[in-house]
Amino acid sequence: MVVQYSSAAHKAVTQKGKREPNHFGDVMSRRETSCMLPEVFKNPVQRIMLMANGNLQRVLSAYYNLPVSVEVLYNESEGNWRPEDSKLPIRYYRNINLICNRTIVCSAQSTVDLLTTKAADLVVSQGVGIGQLFRYMNVLPTFSLLEAHLSDSDSSFSRVYELRSADVVCTITENFPDGMLSPDYCKCPLDTQLDA
Repeated sequence: MVVQYSSAAHKAVTQKGKREPNHFGDVMSRRETSCMLPEVFKNPVQRIMLMANGNLQRVLSAYYNLPVSVEVLYNESEGNWRPEDSKLPIRYYRNINLICNRTIVCSAQSTVDLLTTKAADLVVSQGVGIGQLFRYMNVLPTFSLLEAHLSDSDSSFSRVYELRSADVVCTITENFPDGMLSPDYCKCPLDTQLDA
């Protein structure tokens, strides 16, 4: 089942009728935050994970009460860029797993477009990781949940979302395996266990 959802259609409105920004951090909202998902998403923890806006690793760590790490499987650019080049954007492809107690709790595939020389220089020349780029630039990107998917056969689910700033656009697909909503999922690693 695919549920189309766009956070742009559900932005909160201030008392003066202005739309609230849909960027990180509810600390930026005035009095109310609204993250409404269709009723087919019955599990409240699942809804929290679907709406996590760049802080999923922290949310998962709090949920399982265990450390969660990032395993980078693939992180490659589409071409070679040099500071004297003017050809932008630069596209990166990135695949990662979020690991908790040697168990994969989420896998993600990302397309990252570096739109400015500033962003390209940070990644290519200065070695800033794609995952830390927004924080390093001290930018709060906008978050848009583009799609949410529920499996018809088990409890797995996935989402597609976008993080966007003037310098960087990330389109991310995350897959959550069957059973991961159980608080004990990572206590005894099963078939998603990593090799020793």
